[in-house]
Amino acid sequence: MNGEKFQLTIDKIFSASVRNNPKQIISYQGKEQVTYEQFRDRVYEIARGLVKLGVKKGDKVAVLDWDSLRYLEAYYAVPLAGGVLHTVNIRYPPDLIFYTMQHADDRYVIIRDEFVPVIEKSIALFDFVKGWIVSSDNPDGEPPLDGSLVYHKLGEGAEDTVLPELNEDDLATIFYTSGTTGLPKGVSFTHRQLILHTLTMGMALSDEPINLKSTDVALPLVPMFHVHSWGMPYLAILKGMRYVLPGRYDFNEIPKIMQQEKVTVSFMVPSILYMLMNSENRDILPSLKLRVTVGGGALPKGLADKARQLGLIVNAGYGMSETAPILTLATYNKYVQELPEEEKSQFEIKTGIPIPLVDMRVVDSEGKEVPWDSKVIGEIAVRAPWLTSSYVKDESNTKKLWIDGWMHTGDLAVVDEHGYISIVDREKDAVKSGGEFIPTVILEDLISTYPGIGEVAVVGRSHEKWGERPVAFVSGLKDIDHEKLTKHLESFVTAGRIAKFWLPDEYIPTDSFEKTSTGKIDKKVLREKLKRA
Repeated sequence: MNGEKFQLTIDKIFSASVRNNPKQIISYQGKEQVTYEQFRDRVYEIARGLVKLGVKKGDKVAVLDWDSLRYLEAYYAVPLAGGVLHTVNIRYPPDLIFYTMQHADDRYVIIRDEFVPVIEKSIALFDFVKGWIVSSDNPDGEPPLDGSLVYHKLGEGAEDTVLPELNEDDLATIFYTSGTTGLPKGVSFTHRQLILHTLTMGMALSDEPINLKSTDVALPLVPMFHVHSWGMPYLAILKGMRYVLPGRYDFNEIPKIMQQEKVTVSFMVPSILYMLMNSENRDILPSLKLRVTVGGGALPKGLADKARQLGLIVNAGYGMSETAPILTLATYNKYVQELPEEEKSQFEIKTGIPIPLVDMRVVDSEGKEVPWDSKVIGEIAVRAPWLTSSYVKDESNTKKLWIDGWMHTGDLAVVDEHGYISIVDREKDAVKSGGEFIPTVILEDLISTYPGIGEVAVVGRSHEKWGERPVAFVSGLKDIDHEKLTKHLESFVTAGRIAKFWLPDEYIPTDSFEKTSTGKIDKKVLREKLKRA
């Protein structure tokens, strides 16, 4: 070792963590528990089993599962076996599941027994797969797929199998974007990128108001197929935290699991927070004093206020599939830290400030940084050591993503005088009326403060004179008093928060919203509804 470079590989997460916390618990649905020591040993057992099966360095190993203990094992075992973990989006329709698995060149597949019927119907098409491994919560079950192996028996007879030597620049993971614009795009990350992201994420989350500590109990509600579950499968174990896996999301059961496991921190998209706060067992939430980071979409003020009424501490974060994901957190810098408590809340729902090692700018069309005045809108461009280097087999979109050494996110934002960034729209979602952009995120935030409104989505409708005009879809209200809601928004016009021409032409009630595979409101569906109307 003397003189050799210390490799930042995923196995290093275990070194101090398991040594210092061998009896710390990982809990699955509050029903199945393993210690860190047992978990590490099981990970190595599975890794050796994968190598014995035939997995070679660089082979893609797909996983189709809920947020289970088996999935967490795969997060570590596949990269330790030299493979590349493909976290397949199980909320894709079957044709996109096939497309992403074929596009990724998956060679082996770990599939939960209840997903087998989805694949079995078209198993002949998956001729690129060398081996199927069926996992189950029932270790004694028989594999329902002909010729498959049982996950629980994968390590049998592999005790002497030698694991490959790992390099920090080896690929560790691959997954695909949610496919809101065209076919999903593949992104991949190395061991080094994941370790650096984990270390920096841990530093940033330790700031107020989240104040993440090793004594916290984490139950993330970010699916494990989605952007590394925002890095929590790595960070929680690195910090030695008690880690709770919810399995398939049941929002009436999750508050009970949180209470049983004494959960203190969670992570989720806005729609998940909304469903959690409207579950049958929402009355449990105030007793938890839960700290929640919300990302994957703006945190509307109305939703944040309702969360605070239930005793939750909430703040926002921002990232993308292409960025592993975390880039910013709405934590407190020195200025905000010194503000009175009642004034801090307005900063907690902003997109936030860059976490350590993130070089972020909001730039105009010429690449110049916009002034920090909360008014001038620009695009977020970013550099950091954990960003994907390219889209998988997609040179054309890679060139659009990376320009002059900066990743261009397509997110439009403003910066306030203290450096806090607020996303106002996605380029593809912005409504352009009379040649001027109307930021839908700002409108959605203000509409959410109207009494009784649940979720909000603003989209553009074609207009003969203005090109586009905004239309707001809202849940929570069966009947909408257009005049009262408009008067509510006009108060923000008077206060100088928004321009009068931003006000939606129409408010359309809806019982619920169709969501993308990652839990975001699907605006494509809403635009199609307007076209058909």
